[in-house]
Amino acid sequence: MTLRLLTFLISAAMALAAASSAVAQPGRTAPSFDSWTADCSNTGVCFASSLTRTKSVWVDLRIIRDWPAEAQPLMRLTTNTTLPVEGTLRFDVDGAAVEALPLEQLREMQGAVVPPAGFRPLGGEGFWYPTGPATATLLKALQEGKELTVRLPAAEDGADPISVPVSLQGLKASLLWLDNRQNRTGTVAAIVAPGTAPAEDAPHALPVMSAQELPPEVAAVWSANRLCSEIDPAIFASLNAVRVPLPENASLYIIPCGAPTAHNSPYVAVLASKDGAARQIHVARMSDQGPIATDLIYNAHWSPADQQLVSYFKGSGVGECGLWNRWVWNGSGLVLLEEATRNTCDGTEPDLSKWSNSWPAKRFELARGPRILLRFCPSRPYDVDAAAG
Repeated sequence: MTLRLLTFLISAAMALAAASSAVAQPGRTAPSFDSWTADCSNTGVCFASSLTRTKSVWVDLRIIRDWPAEAQPLMRLTTNTTLPVEGTLRFDVDGAAVEALPLEQLREMQGAVVPPAGFRPLGGEGFWYPTGPATATLLKALQEGKELTVRLPAAEDGADPISVPVSLQGLKASLLWLDNRQNRTGTVAAIVAPGTAPAEDAPHALPVMSAQELPPEVAAVWSANRLCSEIDPAIFASLNAVRVPLPENASLYIIPCGAPTAHNSPYVAVLASKDGAARQIHVARMSDQGPIATDLIYNAHWSPADQQLVSYFKGSGVGECGLWNRWVWNGSGLVLLEEATRNTCDGTEPDLSKWSNSWPAKRFELARGPRILLRFCPSRPYDVDAAAG
């Protein structure tokens, strides 16, 4: 063993022991509440959604809210069925009609709704519901009901409308999660439990839609890294790159690095300091020989609420095998909080909660050289920058 490696590992143990354990520990998948799922995008736009299928027809109902304090809840309905030019879309709650909107009117008003920056609609035909008080009234009716029936007009003349039942069990819990995630609970802007406190901007990051938006120093670091710059501009715009504002006018950029493969998209993290300098951020991973540093982060998902970054490398299209990592920003680098793996690719439904942890580990033993045992506390993170000394 070289002195450099020994110093590296001892420094790793010291950094690990000194790191704070008071870090949020979210789950490995988006939270679900009965038939509803809640999540937030890289920018801090949050949504609650329910996808319901009846035979060959599916309906996705989604409540979306952007991060600015003044942002109002938006509601979007998407379906895969062909809809006629004319007809009426109806919402019934527990058998009682609560809304009926002509499709022609809905289509005309779509241009008046400004979707959150970076929003990408699902495939199929989608409609934004009328915004403002109309959305608030409908959300109140949905929270008080048990089942919503979406009645879609049939594309064929004389055919019966298509009825899709959507369970409302779990909707209120998912909206409460959304309020909490955006720090709105108890404020005048909360959906579920409003209070008197003024609304504030939710934790957020800013979308980066093209490489031309990168500052010159960041672009130089990005283009010098492997094949980062060899990516189609349209693909770049679809990969949810963000700029994370940091104290003292610094920024953390999480940006695509090269064209995505069938299942995985590589990213890199670049720190732009207040003095204008930029450097690439390396992250820690675990190998059979111990901690290693890497520059690529696959399928990166940034969480503005707790400043954590998740990587989910899929070993197959299903995603039932691969590598999952979670890091937290500590002010100067990304600290490894958790790593999990599954090596068996058998086509089963992915369940990341059952994947084996490769970090945190109870102890790490050097594979070669003097038998020096480094005992690690399993609840504490690993910082590759601190470990590098």
